[in-house]
Amino acid sequence: MQFKNYILIGLFILVSQSLIAQVGTLSGAVKEKDGTNPLIGANVYFNGTTIGVSTNRDGFYSFRNLKVGEYEIVVSYSGYARRKETIEIKEGTNTLDFQLKKSERELGEVVITGTGTPHHLKSAPVQTELISKKLVKAVSASGFADLMTGISPSFDFNPGNMGSFMQLNGLGNDYILVLIDGKRMYGDIGGQNDINRINPDDIEKIEVVKGASSSLYGSEAIAGVVNVITKKSKRKIYAESNSRIGEHGNKQYFTKVGLNLGRFSSLTTYSRKESDGWQLSKFEIDDDLGNDDPSDDILAATDARQVNAYEDYTISQRFDYAVTNKLSVYAIGSKYEKDVLLPITVKKYGYHYKDFSYSAGAKYLINKRDFISLDFNSDQFKYYYKYNQNDISSKSGEILHSIREKVLNTEQKREDVNLKYVFSLKKAHQFTLGGEYVNESLESEGRLVNAKEDAYTFSAFAQDEMKLLKNLSLVAGVRYVKHKEFGNDFTPKLSALYKLNDFNFRATFAKGFKAPTIKELYYHYEKRGNLYLGNSDLDAQKSDYYSFSVEYIVSKLSLSVSAYQNKINDMIAYQTVETSAADEADGIQNTRQHYNIGEAKSQGVDFLFNVKVGGGFTLGGGYSYVDAKNETDNIRLEGVAENYVNLRLLYDRTWKDYSLNFSLTGRIQDDKFYDGDPDADGYNLWKLTTSHCFSSAGTSLEITAGLDNIFDYVDNSPYGSHYGTLNPGRTVFIGCNIKFAK
Repeated sequence: MQFKNYILIGLFILVSQSLIAQVGTLSGAVKEKDGTNPLIGANVYFNGTTIGVSTNRDGFYSFRNLKVGEYEIVVSYSGYARRKETIEIKEGTNTLDFQLKKSERELGEVVITGTGTPHHLKSAPVQTELISKKLVKAVSASGFADLMTGISPSFDFNPGNMGSFMQLNGLGNDYILVLIDGKRMYGDIGGQNDINRINPDDIEKIEVVKGASSSLYGSEAIAGVVNVITKKSKRKIYAESNSRIGEHGNKQYFTKVGLNLGRFSSLTTYSRKESDGWQLSKFEIDDDLGNDDPSDDILAATDARQVNAYEDYTISQRFDYAVTNKLSVYAIGSKYEKDVLLPITVKKYGYHYKDFSYSAGAKYLINKRDFISLDFNSDQFKYYYKYNQNDISSKSGEILHSIREKVLNTEQKREDVNLKYVFSLKKAHQFTLGGEYVNESLESEGRLVNAKEDAYTFSAFAQDEMKLLKNLSLVAGVRYVKHKEFGNDFTPKLSALYKLNDFNFRATFAKGFKAPTIKELYYHYEKRGNLYLGNSDLDAQKSDYYSFSVEYIVSKLSLSVSAYQNKINDMIAYQTVETSAADEADGIQNTRQHYNIGEAKSQGVDFLFNVKVGGGFTLGGGYSYVDAKNETDNIRLEGVAENYVNLRLLYDRTWKDYSLNFSLTGRIQDDKFYDGDPDADGYNLWKLTTSHCFSSAGTSLEITAGLDNIFDYVDNSPYGSHYGTLNPGRTVFIGCNIKFAK
């Protein structure tokens, strides 16, 4: 028996040594097509696994302890066509070099938002507008609103003293789903997403899918989906620091540190922004008679600012761990706080916002294309009054609220679980199946009938991406929704892509579904003598979306024209109702309540172009015509202009370790309509930006300087007016960016 044990032990040792010996290494270099310039930070990974590295400052990569066998290796680098090779890893040392060719047609760019699965931009079956890293850098925006209006004519922002409220093709923030790295952005100010939380310095690229995407993303995706993809790196050590200062006390700071240590990676981000705010007019509109007739209004001196002073910060942490070559897990945590500082002569308090979110998930790769993912997200957003002086009772003289005291107004919470399975039955069919459970709650003492309200939604979705012919692709999807208050519904979507030489033809039909928010149902508040009420009798909003687009792409020219119609039934808006005697006694002059206005429609045409004119110059821009109407009352939708134009001229030139970038960007739009009030004036804004980058051995220093609002346009309408822009006039800014990678 003992002899047999020795034999077994000996066999085990021999097998173990054999297995250990059957591994190899792989290394090589990634360079440009001519073989001279190394590509630093190129991504090299094995398709269908979680194994991947980035090239170092000399363009080299290496893998160790690879099991012997056949692999499919992929190499990608922004602005270059991807390379894919099948390689057999043999025992010992293996070498494979790559040369990448510059992508004139942006085929190297991969988008994911339209279908939830990766596609090259040109061959994506769902029309996707890509705002690249190059464009983000060229605009050098101080905020997300400045960035989007500086690049895309489809976007507009209605400014307010609590923030800018986004529009996409005439439909407001309520109908736009904002994602950050595929995760829904939650929490609002004034009923709108707090887009100030998005820092342009941290944006790698933005993918925009217009029109109803409810079949894939559920509620809030009637006008479109905006997916902000943040910066990441696969380098072993990555650090970036960005600072920017401008007039009116505008300051921005951004720092990101990444570590990639084999199977484990960490990404830490910190950003901070602050501003002194500014005043466009020293007067405000005073409705002295307390009615809706603007002809009776008078002007009164005021200290109120159209843009209030503020300061905020965000800190986030992400961990990723590859448990095996097939299984990876992640965890993310983020904290955000913001103070809006009002002059003490205007109000006794300012606003304080606080958000805490965390996510965790896992992804299991079944093979090269198939995977299962499970994600959990939790987001808690709180809104406070923060007193800037002691609030003293006029009757008793006691201090009701002390200086710097915070009083909670609302607390919103959203939790969701998302399960998705992507698989292929045949090479021409890729299926997506999934389910999602969402629970939302809102707490507000004195602003809700029951102090706390909640609602849940369960949904299941299915999607089939099929290639019927060589040049014809279809995407068909449907989502089943069960809402706590509004029962069941189905939202289908069908998109088609037909390729003909250098032309792409796309068409989409989709239905959208949006349940009323908890605020629209139950929330009520008072502001400047106006009372705003929720309505528990609201119906869910539904939409029918149609679009057709033609895209033409050759080596140095790209053009696209899209026509669309988005028809919404039971659209929710405010209507004026009779003010009760009790409210009048409390000083309420006007009462407005949410209601379903009936039918609304937004239709129009988008035109985009980009041409490389030579000598390092690129000319681009677009035009958007929007016809947005409340069809029930036969009037235009409020806050929407008809014509929007963007133009840009870019220049890029590189000399060894130095590169120069120059950009001239312009935004032109006409007046915005408001029923019963004067329209908001149109405007014409131009911006000049230059950047100078010095790089060497994995380190770069970039200096940016610019002149915003070259022609010094200012809308000096009285406080309380509707504005097209709150730009303070001609301003100068300067920034510094430092990067290090190893």
